[in-house]
Amino acid sequence: MSSAVKIAKKYKHKKVTKVANAKGSAAYNTTGDARVDLFYLTARGIATEQLHALLKASWAQSPIDTVKIVFYNRDCRGGKGEREIFHQSILWLQEHHQSTIEKNFSQIPFFGSWKDVSKLIGTSLEPKALEMFVQQLKRDAADIQANPKATVSLAAKWAPTEGHAEDVASKAAKKLALLLGVNRHTAKAEYRKRFLAPLRKQIKITESYMSQGQWDKIDFSKVPSRCMKLQRVAFERHEPELFKKYTDSLAKGETKVNAKQLFPHEIVASYFSASKVDEILEGQWKVLVQETAKLGSLRDCIVLSDVSGSMSGRPMEVSVALGLLISSLTEAPFKDLVITFHEQPTFHTIKGENLYERVKDIMGMAWGGSTNFNTVFKIILEKAKAAKLPQAAMPKKLFVISDMQFDSADSKFKSNHKAMIQQYKEAGYEAPQIIYWNVNGAYTTTPVGDASMQGVGLVSGFSPSILKSIIEVGDTSTLSPLALLQPVLDDKRYADLAV
Repeated sequence: MSSAVKIAKKYKHKKVTKVANAKGSAAYNTTGDARVDLFYLTARGIATEQLHALLKASWAQSPIDTVKIVFYNRDCRGGKGEREIFHQSILWLQEHHQSTIEKNFSQIPFFGSWKDVSKLIGTSLEPKALEMFVQQLKRDAADIQANPKATVSLAAKWAPTEGHAEDVASKAAKKLALLLGVNRHTAKAEYRKRFLAPLRKQIKITESYMSQGQWDKIDFSKVPSRCMKLQRVAFERHEPELFKKYTDSLAKGETKVNAKQLFPHEIVASYFSASKVDEILEGQWKVLVQETAKLGSLRDCIVLSDVSGSMSGRPMEVSVALGLLISSLTEAPFKDLVITFHEQPTFHTIKGENLYERVKDIMGMAWGGSTNFNTVFKIILEKAKAAKLPQAAMPKKLFVISDMQFDSADSKFKSNHKAMIQQYKEAGYEAPQIIYWNVNGAYTTTPVGDASMQGVGLVSGFSPSILKSIIEVGDTSTLSPLALLQPVLDDKRYADLAV
């Protein structure tokens, strides 16, 4: 029995109550396990009050598991990569469990970045943030003084900078300068000369070259993915020939582009209104697909991309992007196959030689104003029966990428998932694993009310890294919302976290 299951058996969470979601379909107020609720419902768009309630309930069940989920939510290399949710969670911990912050504060740059530390300036955690910058900047400065070729941290990149918008209100640059022990009368100048300038030069920050007008010194193949997204127009304007040479080389596969810190939808959404192929986006997508493939096999999968009216905006972008990504990594007969579900759901084979064409293709699918979830499984079964598919040829996993606001299943107010299992049973097939992937934190209900329910997984967020725990869980008999959380709680990445 796993540790998560043992804790679940000992803890009495709030009563599971069947409720109606935004469209009148059966849903639940909780999974029955506060940690699973926190893991699943913390998606972008969640209200601060709701997040605090989830944290409080999860902490009452297991403090250490709560801390692990908090840092998993921020983990930009192995988790959800959610900065704002993490920021609010850290402030909640500071208010209610200060000793826990003391024990884990140094872990923040590892799971996120030094930008996360910088963002805490101006909050109740400002003293800790400034002290952390002091210690790291001193170490980095000493390292390059001892060895001019030393590798240093990115603390200097995100350290408070005089004159920047964030510094106008906080005056953090001067505070940090004085804490570093510089002369009070020349504090800002000495801080800049002794620490910021040499350290930023050492780590070859793109923005430093830009501010100094040294555009020709920028190595575009080493520009961080988020910086490329924000500054590419400036690169094209200031160094048009060099940037054109770079993109031409990228198209030929002669150079590389960074993409590991981008979410799939950030790449795909750029093509929604585009009229031509963009080699930067194409290169970034290839990197993203390659990195996702390293997580493990996604064969025998099919994706249901919700494109209904309630999904407008970012949730729609995420649904389309994850549909493109996952379907490209499955194997025949489901490779490149997605289903859009609305009032008349249909199968669609994604076509195109590049990402641009594939995005335009998927955007040309039928778009609906409502979501009838039961109808989705009906057409899958109709197709299977018509083709006389054996059980071995059926999808083993169905990814439901949605805001989970389905239409009412039937007049008896049956649970959507139970209705699906019944449909499969009546058709003579075994039900597949259903991965409910929530992309909208604004809603607070869950599609299942039992954290131990077999054959079901609950995840949320925008990052492909989320697939890791799904792949690590075994067959249908072992998959459950709680079992899907277990690999995260057991991951060695979070072993040093403490309460």
